Amino acid sequence: MTHGRAVFVVDDDELMCEELAHLLLKVGYDVCAYPTADGFLADHPEPAGVLIVDLRLKGLSGLRLQQKLQGCGSVQIIFMSGVAHVEDAVAAMKAGAYEFLVKPFRPQTLIDAVSGAVERLRAGQVDKMHGDAAARAYQSLTEAEREIAHLIASGLRNKQVAHRSGRAESTVKVHRARVMKKMGVTTPVELARQLQWIGCV
Repeated sequence: MTHGRAVFVVDDDELMCEELAHLLLKVGYDVCAYPTADGFLADHPEPAGVLIVDLRLKGLSGLRLQQKLQGCGSVQIIFMSGVAHVEDAVAAMKAGAYEFLVKPFRPQTLIDAVSGAVERLRAGQVDKMHGDAAARAYQSLTEAEREIAHLIASGLRNKQVAHRSGRAESTVKVHRARVMKKMGVTTPVELARQLQWIGCV
């Protein structure tokens, strides 16, 4: 199953499961359907792809499934429900769901939602790659270079960095050049973005 095209449908309505799976297969997705959240988790403890799940299921509910998958950056969740309870939709969206659909919905509405969720997954994968590269580069900095990096990223000029760090301006210039080279950036703004990616600001 290709992660970029993987879609999981979890609904205890067998007919709904079949209809959604058929629809998504027709437009090119790899689809696996499950009648229970427990069955889905047993096969995919760390799923990668788009998860379409009914809010109310026998056994583990859709919201409880979302809680169990909290922090799993490789899955985007689309909720569906036959009843439009605002508080449920708000709870699902606050917890990171991509979309909340009220049954019955048009086939194109679902296709659009899945397409958007796939794009969000791809964007997240790109951000993760950038973050991983930035983290490796940051680890290569010396302690002094890290201190200088944070001061530069905050927008301070060499003279201000020298004053703040208690170093000579000439030393700051040397550190700055090394920081920029190791982090693969050319401007303080780019450096600040790298530090944000790895949660250092």
